[in-house]
Formats: sequence, C-alpha cells, structure tokens
Amino acid sequence: MKMTDPLARRVRGFAGKWRMLDGLVLCAVSGGRDSMAMLHLLSALAREGGFQVAAAHFNHRLRPTAGRDEGFVRDWCREQGIPLTCGAGDVADFAAREGLGIEDAARKLRYAFLDAAARDMGASRIAAAHHREDNAETALLHLLRGTGLQGLGGIAPVRGRIVRPFLETSRAEIDAYVARNGVPYVEDESNQDTRFLRNRLRLEVLPLLEEISPGCTGRIAAAAELLREENEHLRREAEALAPEAADGAAVLPVPVLNRQDKPIRRRLVRAMGRKLGVELTRAQTEAVLSLKSGGCLDLPQGLRAVRKPHRLILQKQPPLPPPLALRDGEQDWGPWHITLRRSAEPAAEAPDRIVLRDTGGELAVSAWDGAGRLAVENGSRTVKRLFADAGIPIERRGEHPAALLDGTIAAVLGVAIDWGLRPEAGKPCRIITFRRTDERRTP
Repeated sequence: MKMTDPLARRVRGFAGKWRMLDGLVLCAVSGGRDSMAMLHLLSALAREGGFQVAAAHFNHRLRPTAGRDEGFVRDWCREQGIPLTCGAGDVADFAAREGLGIEDAARKLRYAFLDAAARDMGASRIAAAHHREDNAETALLHLLRGTGLQGLGGIAPVRGRIVRPFLETSRAEIDAYVARNGVPYVEDESNQDTRFLRNRLRLEVLPLLEEISPGCTGRIAAAAELLREENEHLRREAEALAPEAADGAAVLPVPVLNRQDKPIRRRLVRAMGRKLGVELTRAQTEAVLSLKSGGCLDLPQGLRAVRKPHRLILQKQPPLPPPLALRDGEQDWGPWHITLRRSAEPAAEAPDRIVLRDTGGELAVSAWDGAGRLAVENGSRTVKRLFADAGIPIERRGEHPAALLDGTIAAVLGVAIDWGLRPEAGKPCRIITFRRTDERRTP
C-alpha cells in the first residue's frame, strides 16, 4: 500500500497532529477487524520510515475460540515479519476476586499486560484501535452512568503512552479499508452479546439514534472532543493554582479557594488530592468543600482533609498499625517504642506514660478508632469529647495511642485515664512508657 490510500493519508495527518508515531509503536491486536486494520495500516506507514511497529495480543480466556484468535494473530504477524508478544489471564477469576464486572476486569488485565509488554520491548507508544463510533459510545456510556466534563469528553487521542490513531476514523471507513486491502480478521462472537451494555449501545441504541437523526454519531464524537478541550483548559487553570505537595501535605490558603468559581474549586481540590496520589470522586470532593473551619474528613488511601480558618490542608496519614498485645519489657509499635513494666507503687504521671492499676488483665496498644468512653471524676465522657477538652486538634489525634484492657479502651496517652483504673497508693500498677522513633511534621 502506498500513501495514496485515503485512510492512510488521514491517519498519518491525525497521528502527526498528536505526535503518536515515533520510536517503537506497540499495536494492541485482538485479531478483530479494527485492530487488524490498524496493524496493517501502521505497518505499511512504518515501512516509509519514522517509526517501527510491533504487536501485542492478550488472551482473556473467556471464549472457546480465544485460542483460535491468538493463533490467527501469531500466524499473520509471523508471515508479515512483525514482532509479537502474547499474554493471557483468567479474567473471570480476577473479576470474582476483585468484585469487578467482566468488562472492567478484562480491561485492567489487558492494559497491565500492554504496559509490561511495552516496557519489556522498549516501546514508546501503545496503539489502540478505538474509532469514532467507540468514542460516541463511550461518551453515551458515561452520560448514562453519571459523569462530568471528563467523562463526557469520551476517549482521549493520547493518554500517557496510549495512542489512538483511528479515533477520528469511522467504522465505515475501516470497513472500506479492509475491503480495499484484503485485510484478514476474525470475528469475536461476544461482540454480538447485548447483555453487555456497550454492545447494546452499539447494536441497538446508536442505530436507532442514527435513524432518528442521521449523522448523530459523528456529532456526538465531535461534541466529546469539544468537551475534552474545555475540560483540559479548566484542568490546567486549576493545576496552576494548586499548591505543590511537601512532606505529604498540600496546603491551600482559603482566600485563594474562595476567589474561584465552583467548577475551579472542585478541580482545585481534586488537583491537590492528585498531587498526593489520590483520585477523589465527585462526592468526596464536595464533602471536602463543605467542611467548616475546624472540620476534618478522612478520605481513601490514608488522605485526610482539614479545614482551618485560613487554610485547607490535604495530608497523607501514615498507615495505622494493628493493635499490639503488650508484654513486660520493650516492644515497637508503629512509630512508637513502648516499655511495659510493673511497679509495687504508683508512678508519677508524665506526658509520655500511662499508669494503670494492675488488675491482671491483658493489655494492648491501639490507634484510637474514633469511638469509646472513659469514666472521669464526675461521670463519663466520649473519647472524642475528651480530645476536644484537652485542646487536641482533629488532625493530631492519631498521634495519641490508646491503651486497651481486655479489649476495652482504658486510657489515651496525653488525654485521660479511666477513673476506675487510676493507680492507688500502696497497690501495684503497670506503667506503659511511649517514645516516638520518627519525626513528624504537621503543616
């Protein structure tokens, strides 16, 4: 094939606009029509110079004919002299273990394989064969599930090392290319299974929409591109305002936050989370923005949001160690070196120790779980209230270990000891001494 092929010219121009084709381009090939057309076209363009092509095939082991597809791709690549790497995974088992749908599980395993194959082969790009109708389907799918601008933007032409040279190409153009050039392919019968939502959109919904409004698929894809550009602009605006993370925290002055319109505020919070390695959902983002001064919110992956009068802080918390049964002598627990000893007489109170009457029960140390009560001189208080009475801010309460006696909270370091367990003169006690072994900085 020469560059006179109309689709080859268009793909070359589109790929050049997005700088898709350089170095070694690894084509993700299922054996189906779209991916085989892409591999055929890119391998022809590669012979004209500027880049090289290799192929990768992932066997999902979901159909009896999956082995046939792999064999077909192997044979064709061998005939064409195209380097090929193959992988396989038990998608059904992975989906069951991770609580995922089959489509999500297949996508995760496939892209993990492609990333690893690209690293092993030294590929700078991974080419996927998504086309214009795929883009329209994705935008509709996100709309049905509920989304913002990012989801409505459909499929990006470039995401990391993933490139999609067919993204502005229609299915009809691919069909015509396959017919013109005699490109062989195999049919995946699961593509006709309308139990999968994407298949139903492709086979039933989009044809009906085209009947109602001819050409709407292309217009949906074009709208997705426009929305993707709008979203990218807003993302850059927010990124420019977002503070850099330092020492596991991102700190934003509240006046800076309040000067922004709500769309930028949302993006600001998400950008702060992203700088700390956490992708926040819309609900989580709104919860952070609704915090009042003094409020605190624990988020996924150990992220905590704290609202101060003049600053909003997103901070990664160190993972809390599990409870540790204490024995006489020395032991380490998380950032603490702990010593437990017995005394015939009560010891003086000190900020670094908990002194309890010796009841003979089992002692343990644990992070405070946000619950529990302790008896005090004139009744009882929740541990949460005792923290507040001691003037300890929410974001620092994880630094105060709790002592458990027979599984029930007995004391919190630097806060309170249960009144019924306070040491008594002339009676034995147990002394738990804490020494931090790390340095912690709180913004």
